[in-house]
Amino acid sequence: MTVRVIKSDIVEQVLTMPVCIDLMAETLSAISSGQITLPLRAINPVADGNGYFGLMPGEVAATGVFGAKIVSLFPANPGERSLPAVQGYILLFDRENGTPTALIEAGSVTAIRTAAASGAATRALAREDASNLTLLGYGVQGVTHLEAVCAVRKIERVFIWGPSIDKAAAFAERNAIEGIEMIPIATAREAVRQADVICAVSNAADPIVLGEDLSPGCHVNLVGAHSPTTREADPAVFQRSRVYTEITEFALAEAGDLIIPINNGEYDADNIVGELGRLINGDLEGRTSPEDITVYKSLGNTAQDLAAAEYVMRNA
Repeated sequence: MTVRVIKSDIVEQVLTMPVCIDLMAETLSAISSGQITLPLRAINPVADGNGYFGLMPGEVAATGVFGAKIVSLFPANPGERSLPAVQGYILLFDRENGTPTALIEAGSVTAIRTAAASGAATRALAREDASNLTLLGYGVQGVTHLEAVCAVRKIERVFIWGPSIDKAAAFAERNAIEGIEMIPIATAREAVRQADVICAVSNAADPIVLGEDLSPGCHVNLVGAHSPTTREADPAVFQRSRVYTEITEFALAEAGDLIIPINNGEYDADNIVGELGRLINGDLEGRTSPEDITVYKSLGNTAQDLAAAEYVMRNA
């Protein structure tokens, strides 16, 4: 038995952003139409609470694979150790005979497919004339979200915020794109107020996106917070917005952005419009006017990882 080992450089060559955006849209559609069912992932604190260990199993029948993503998540790694925040592998098995087929580096898959799902959400929900992008966070997800949003909208200005204005400026210089103005911003609120599209990809545990700062017609991708006790948005963001999830059941179990205001009586779960996949399928209405504010709450799920990993295995 031979198991292929596919490293990050191959993932990055094969899993291009436009391809992955379409792939994530297809996967979200399949989830919401009942073609894919997934168990809740298991994410356990380790290292005295400084990191997490994640085990995320699943099956994607249409691609003939099942498997699991097995990763560590140490949020402080990029700043303190010059290591990736996410490290691990995706193990794929053949669905017909149960044979392990490939071991694929997970950090690169996660970076691309997470942003690609936000790209699919932005394509479905953002105004067609959206031209100002705000990135709240300047790590790996900042890089891939910049690529994803620019793939689906004609962006003219990018505002970059993070705890360090110097790092925001370095990000702007390092990721310069011809024809796009890259602007480091000192405060998150200033960056949010100028945005047509907001990608919150931070390590913040408390709100950095405030509802009162959102411009009419903007679209928000909430990506960075992924536990019941952390959030990037305050309740007013949801009170003002049409809210979409990946899998609503998972969001109500894991997403502090939603769980905290719901538990505090500041937002009603019944106000969630529904899953992005149902919008892609045509079963839900999206933006109803140019003034609508829309929110996509991202958590990521194993189906996205397995679909992306299977594509890499097949095309590498």
